[in-house]
Amino acid sequence: MQTIILYTKTDIGKERTTNEDSVASSFINSQSFRNGISYGVLAVADGMGGHEMGEVASEIAAKKFIIDVAENILINTADNIDIKFEEILSKAVETANKEVWLISKNQSNRIGTTLVGAIIANNFAYVVNIGDSRAYLKNKKSIIQITKDHSVVQEMLDGNMITKEQALNHPRENLLTKALGLTEEVKPDFFKQDLKDATLLLCTDGLYRMLNDKEISKTMNGNIYKSANALISLANKHGGIDNVSVAIAKYHD
Repeated sequence: MQTIILYTKTDIGKERTTNEDSVASSFINSQSFRNGISYGVLAVADGMGGHEMGEVASEIAAKKFIIDVAENILINTADNIDIKFEEILSKAVETANKEVWLISKNQSNRIGTTLVGAIIANNFAYVVNIGDSRAYLKNKKSIIQITKDHSVVQEMLDGNMITKEQALNHPRENLLTKALGLTEEVKPDFFKQDLKDATLLLCTDGLYRMLNDKEISKTMNGNIYKSANALISLANKHGGIDNVSVAIAKYHD
């Protein structure tokens, strides 16, 4: 029998005085209901908005997302309703966005946060993202970036205005085109990935700006606990210019 295993970790990095990243995860055991399926939920958020407020935004978003997903899965399984993962993810993002938006409206400086989250079920990962925090799929042969950044630099890449090499240290790399809390409504992206013999990695830009895909792939050794700590340690060794956070999920026999 396969079991879902999850691990999350966040670190302040080497240059920041506060940690504006947040991580959250939860197991949802529905064995008492008819479908008998267990679920894993995880989220990573990177806040913005100045001293302390970015931390508030990311923490609210990550926690609200996890709670809303869990509640809706439990309601649906109790009522024997087929799980519509994209719908549940969409509602959770909407809930998180409203919470951050309400706080943001009362601030002199607008606050916001990225969010990348996932539901693990039936050997699949159902992923949602808004902003430039990312999801990767690591298998035995390679690592694949699942999500696409909502950023000015990504739009420049898509328009062939810059190269991938130029994008790595572009002066506009922190400018987002989408984030939670900046507008009353948001439209995230959704993805579905097979987790058979693979590992899901969610992370903030503090990781992938310090490590390239090859380095990330090489550091993920199959043990999610050791992988998470090794990724953060290596990002800090390479400079640690930002907060760095990871959330990892896989199935284990």
